[in-house]
Amino acid sequence: MTSTTESSCTTQTVQGTHRFQICQFSYGNVGDNDYIRSGTFSVGGFDWVIVYCPDGDGVDGEEYISVYLELMSKYAEASALVDLRLINQVTGQACTICAENEVPNQFRSSSFEEATWGREKFISKRALKDSVYLKDNCLVIECVVTVVNELRVSGNKAFYEIEVPPPNALEHFGKMLKDASRADVTFKVRGETFPAHRAVLSARSPVFKEQLSEPMKENKMQHVTVDRMEPAVFEALLHFVYTDSLPTMDDLDRDEKDAVVQHLLVAAVQYGLERLKLMCERILCMSLDVKNVAVILRLADRHNCWKLKEACVDFLVPSERVDAVMKTHDYETMKLFSPSPLADVWEKSRRSRRSSP
Repeated sequence: MTSTTESSCTTQTVQGTHRFQICQFSYGNVGDNDYIRSGTFSVGGFDWVIVYCPDGDGVDGEEYISVYLELMSKYAEASALVDLRLINQVTGQACTICAENEVPNQFRSSSFEEATWGREKFISKRALKDSVYLKDNCLVIECVVTVVNELRVSGNKAFYEIEVPPPNALEHFGKMLKDASRADVTFKVRGETFPAHRAVLSARSPVFKEQLSEPMKENKMQHVTVDRMEPAVFEALLHFVYTDSLPTMDDLDRDEKDAVVQHLLVAAVQYGLERLKLMCERILCMSLDVKNVAVILRLADRHNCWKLKEACVDFLVPSERVDAVMKTHDYETMKLFSPSPLADVWEKSRRSRRSSP
């Protein structure tokens, strides 16, 4: 008889993330400082800042920006893994520029050199120009800090290795959506038919639950006509209901994707799907531009999307953007049919001009 036991050595870690937004990136240094520190943030019981050098931190680094993480706690020593990233302002995803994710860095607050870790030539200014990381002269740096604490060793225990597969319920629900053989309701949307399952729809949406609540005779298919919605939007709605995610929409260009997401937000409100509504709001926040901000502002105001409305108003505050938006057809439509959101824009713009030196 063979007996197998095991013990484990575990490193206790605490992880935190901080984003530092650099506005007016092209202005470079302002004043006498060669660097700019972010606001202080705490991770693992230590205080940290992101250090940003607009014109590089070195004799031959003027064509680059420099970025570091600095330990600000006094008389402190810390071990930490660091991941310095830039935010893709088209997708909202973070991209690692430099990182140390294997061997913890030793930080000591006794000197600047020992209290910092990063890269002198973080990224060249030429590479940033016209890149997805720079939007409206704004750059967003993200730092993920993992503070490594003391080791803990567990006692012996019997070892039984039973491999458990990852959760796959949503994968099965996605397959269920594609399998029409068990469907008990069909939706007709502008000539296209979508089979579905009443139990799934009722569990996910209070509106579907009410709509499909009539008793159904045995083996009788229920048919529902959906008005004022495009097939692509309803298909994306069903995809979310079954998988809790959005379809990729890789075959659509940016304007087409924006249009689908705008209509999908309306559908989310219509069917009481709050998570889908917030997902759409987040995507639209990241895609604001002069061409679409007027129609998105009108949409946000109509459906009580306060965060999205605030993002639109902030986008429109600079006078040069307002002038450009006023020339678009969507602005004229909003001014005619839904003028109330514009009052917020003019009020915030007026306060901004008053506070400017």
